[in-house]
Amino acid sequence: MRKQHKSNTNYYIYAYILSNEKCQQMTLPYDLALLPALKVLLTEKNISRAADRMLLSQPAMSRIFSRLKSDFNDPLMVRAGNRYQLTPKAQIILQQLNQLLPQLENLSKSEELVLTEIAQNVTISGTDMDIIFISKRINHIRQRAPRLKLNFRHSSRHIIDDLIAAQIDLALTALDDERAGVYRKPISQEGFVVIAGPQNPLCASTMNLDNYLAQQHGIFSFAEPMRGKIDIALDQLGYQRDISVSIPTFLQIPPFLSDPNLLFSVPLSFAMYLSDHFPIKILPLPFKSQKLTIYLYWHERQHNEPLHQWIRNNLLDPTLDEIQPAM
Repeated sequence: MRKQHKSNTNYYIYAYILSNEKCQQMTLPYDLALLPALKVLLTEKNISRAADRMLLSQPAMSRIFSRLKSDFNDPLMVRAGNRYQLTPKAQIILQQLNQLLPQLENLSKSEELVLTEIAQNVTISGTDMDIIFISKRINHIRQRAPRLKLNFRHSSRHIIDDLIAAQIDLALTALDDERAGVYRKPISQEGFVVIAGPQNPLCASTMNLDNYLAQQHGIFSFAEPMRGKIDIALDQLGYQRDISVSIPTFLQIPPFLSDPNLLFSVPLSFAMYLSDHFPIKILPLPFKSQKLTIYLYWHERQHNEPLHQWIRNNLLDPTLDEIQPAM
């Protein structure tokens, strides 16, 4: 008999999980939830003590026991004098539960991240301005996970399609997309300022709507949402600006600022970045416009993946912008 029991290891539990009618009706989590109670019942061999351990009432435990006896088609415990004994089938089931329950519990445990050992590829898409905005956060991620391979792709108008198609892992964009299966959180929200070259005659005190409109303007050819906010605001006032330059990346702006009659309207953080590297003027926008919101998008297939959760949490953490790089 001992040899037969060994060959049937896990047989009854698997049969219960696979053949139970409710499991076939996609209520598997409910049925599996009864197995810990079954283990306690078979271990204690006493309904009252099992109920106490499971923090249940005795009637509730009795109902569970009746259900399990019916499911396994076995009494599971039989009275022997003043005590209960396990049936042969219950003895095998208890052995199986001692093996399987720890494995089932491990399924719900979060994977422990060993950041220094992660060498996974992660692809992030965004404009050069977006990447600059999160550069300090990216550096923090690289310091914590030095073997992580970060690949950056230039944004496109189909950036969310690329995300859904698994061509990229994370998307930085001002596009407003609420398709099913896509998550997002705002990573920045800020207003616009005007930047000009050092030869431009305008200054903060002379920047007004008339002088703004008298100048020529450059735009970022891809940034439909950003261009829209500026021009929608002007349209509401009954004006249009003279757009004479359209460029594909934000970092191409500085060479054009040698023109003393050209202005660019950009988010404040990017203007501050440029002022750290180039001799430019930062001037107030002389009219009200909506703020620009940049979102971090990800797909549901990676929503619960531990590494991606950690990366997203870091990218969304503005406090990392204040941390000085390690020397």
